[in-house]
Amino acid sequence: MINTCYYIKEVSAKTGVKAGTIRFYEKIGFLEPVERMPNLYRVFNEHHIYQIQVCSLVFGGFVNKRLRKISMNIIAAAKDWDLEAYDRAAQNYLQAVEQDITRTKKAIFIVTKQIDQDENDEKIYSRKKAAELLGVTPETIRNWERNRLLAQKEPYSQRRYQTNEIRRMYMIRFLLDTGYSCMAILRFLTAYDDGLEQKAAGFLLGTAEDADLQSRADQYLKSLIRARTQADTLCHLLVDMKKI
Repeated sequence: MINTCYYIKEVSAKTGVKAGTIRFYEKIGFLEPVERMPNLYRVFNEHHIYQIQVCSLVFGGFVNKRLRKISMNIIAAAKDWDLEAYDRAAQNYLQAVEQDITRTKKAIFIVTKQIDQDENDEKIYSRKKAAELLGVTPETIRNWERNRLLAQKEPYSQRRYQTNEIRRMYMIRFLLDTGYSCMAILRFLTAYDDGLEQKAAGFLLGTAEDADLQSRADQYLKSLIRARTQADTLCHLLVDMKKI
């Protein structure tokens, strides 16, 4: 039984989250039901304090669509106050962030350093295995093929990818995550394939208000590192949540 009650101003002070944002979390269904007094004032309990903190951490910084989807499981578990599910969801999110940091560092190295393929590396990957390696779905890779970002194969043929194609996918995934359109990436890859590296880089340069490729890469990696810090905090919240 939770006896401690808070008004919305008190919750805002305790969590550092604005009252309007707290109302939004309630409206969108991210909090367990909030009681109302006869005068219709909201009355929050200790569960709500942590649920609001969880929402604030999840939405507190930029994450890509894949990470956002995974993080929503944390919010759902906190709302249901299912602490075992919360633990699993938070750990899965932290692991996913760590994996994205590793993949992004590799993609940055591939794109900016333009490494050559190891001629002795002859590994072959299925579409499913390639998707697992990249942290995307097989359908995502199909979409890259439909948009001509990857080479087309014969219809109904079993798709297999060599190491150089996997590196290309790392590039595509990274550039999409950092905000480039499919058209810009296609122009970049076309020039890159033709050996016009300087021209290819030109397709990825922004205006004075926008960052160039290296700057975008730095900012994106920083956002992932920030997400890792938030994921750690989400995991550690469980200790206090168990005390209620």
